[in-house]
Amino acid sequence: MLAYHLLTWVRETLRLSGDPRDWNTLRRLLSTHCLVTTVLPLTTGTVLRIRKPSQPNAEQQHLYDNLGIDSKAAFPAIKTTTTP
Repeated sequence: MLAYHLLTWVRETLRLSGDPRDWNTLRRLLSTHCLVTTVLPLTTGTVLRIRKPSQPNAEQQHLYDNLGIDSKAAFPAIKTTTTP
């Protein structure tokens, strides 16, 4: 039920902003915006993980703007460490 309401909100918000694309097109467009995790094992045994989003292309950024999503705030870089 939650997914249905989210989909309805996305469609309606985009329709009101003049973007009539269907859900399959939106999924295809956003499927290339990825999160990348870099794993760095250090000589001390500590493992550093940096998770960072890829840069949205112009069309993805336009879609985020139409939905009122700040892509930089929504996908912050995260650093974690694991010690032995």
